[in-house]
Amino acid sequence: MSRRASTPSAAQIRWMNAAVVYEAMRARESSTAGDLMALTGLSRPTIHTTCDWLIAQGLVVELSSDPAQDAQPGRPARRYRTDPRAGFVVALELRESHVTAAVADLTGRVCGELTRPVDNDPSLRSQAAEHGPALAQDVIALAGIEPSAVWQVCVSIPAPVRSQSYAPATAAQYRAGTRGVVAELAETLPWPVVAENDANLAMMAEHWQGAAQGLEDAVLLDVCENGFGAGLIVNGRLVRGSNGIAGEMTAVDLLSGMGPVGGVPGKAARLGAEAVRAAGAGEPAVRAASSGGQALAAGPDGENAEDAGTAGTAATAGAGGRLAELAGGDPDRVTAEMVFAAFDEGDPAARQIVDRLGAIVARPVAMLATLLDPELVVVCGLSVHTAQRLMPILEEQTVELFRRQLAAPAPRLVVAALGDRATVLGGVRRALNEVEGRLFGSSHSDRWPAAARSADAG
Repeated sequence: MSRRASTPSAAQIRWMNAAVVYEAMRARESSTAGDLMALTGLSRPTIHTTCDWLIAQGLVVELSSDPAQDAQPGRPARRYRTDPRAGFVVALELRESHVTAAVADLTGRVCGELTRPVDNDPSLRSQAAEHGPALAQDVIALAGIEPSAVWQVCVSIPAPVRSQSYAPATAAQYRAGTRGVVAELAETLPWPVVAENDANLAMMAEHWQGAAQGLEDAVLLDVCENGFGAGLIVNGRLVRGSNGIAGEMTAVDLLSGMGPVGGVPGKAARLGAEAVRAAGAGEPAVRAASSGGQALAAGPDGENAEDAGTAGTAATAGAGGRLAELAGGDPDRVTAEMVFAAFDEGDPAARQIVDRLGAIVARPVAMLATLLDPELVVVCGLSVHTAQRLMPILEEQTVELFRRQLAAPAPRLVVAALGDRATVLGGVRRALNEVEGRLFGSSHSDRWPAAARSADAG
């Protein structure tokens, strides 16, 4: 039996026309009906009717006639422009040790931003109940904005978020830390609140204003303190999955060799400490640190068989070397900064450790690339100093891994363009999606036309 396509209602047609006209208009300083007809293909009466509706919503203003621009004989053309300050959105980033808030207008231009350190609270309870709401109020006051002008808040949390209800997922490892956080914020803040995973927001920001602009398929690998996470753009849309856990990579952490805590800096310090300890004991080499990067069976702390020999090799190569000197021969004093400083000075032990780090990070890169075949892998979560040293080696290790084991072209890798602001900017974009969904009848839209993206980025 054939199916008959449903006919859009008058309201749906109005919303669709409004969305098309608004997107076309906000990419320009001002527009006449003729301009908008050429950009959208809509008729003149529809353009004027739609603009009147947008004016009534407070999104658009009609400008006074400009004789220089409207020199043709007859009645001057009506001229319109968007009003970016018709409303504002707030992005609120909750972390264990700090909270960040930013307020932006309807083009995504950030009007004010604040970060405040807080007492470490892994449950995020104090951030949701006290620090987040206070900082949101403070950043609005800083920007000189009336609270009533705020239309939406997006809160970033370091946990999965369900795709439909936007409540934290209930996977066991997140239950204690995130249950009720968003509900508490929604009760405390006087504006609509939506939640999103932090890696998803970082991917949205890089897709909007950063390294992945204009790409239909891209992934973001977040090399965070507690392992790996990912944000996924497939066919131009953010992927969350049925339970909000798309991009969660705890299983990869078990195989990667990164270990349970500390991310790249923590792993660098642990390998450096083992190298200095083994050098002092004169232990022999076991295995080269840069050997291919196979994902082997993991132990309880995320270390695997390949990593077991790394420290001994580095120790022998660097016995009495610069890394040991920087640590004063004391393994307990080794830091990631010492490892990278020794690497900069050509210390063999430090070089093997950084090779090892590159091989570890190459594994989730390869997993994401072979599953999703993206045009680009954006790596975030690394400090500028670490990224400068690790990215070239990560590229080498990824190419080698693909050549030896996968027989496929390695993906293109770039470091995140937006740095540690990606999550906040993604929160701005996510909040704007909610606003535009309510205004134009298309909820949770994650696709942005190139013209709108360029205008927002400016």
